[in-house]
Amino acid sequence: MTEADILQTLQAIAFSDYTDYIWIEDGQVRVKDSCLLTKDQRAAIAGIKDSGKGVELKLHDKQKALELLVKYLGFFERPEEEATVRVEFSGIPEDWAE
Repeated sequence: MTEADILQTLQAIAFSDYTDYIWIEDGQVRVKDSCLLTKDQRAAIAGIKDSGKGVELKLHDKQKALELLVKYLGFFERPEEEATVRVEFSGIPEDWAE
């Protein structure tokens, strides 16, 4: 497993969408045949089971995958800015001298 493999899997999870797997037709939920899913689509699936009332599809946590990608890419990290402000005066007006 390489760094690129991990990043690809995190991206697949982060940008997965239920409509890649299911759709509604004639008021019925339809599930895409698993042999038609891409490698990335399969990687995003946390589980599939028959609940007795239908097929239950669960995807991996998108928010967690996004958090890991953001952390890896360094987004939202800001270097601390100096709090010191330097002010220079080139001359003081005569009426301020009093």
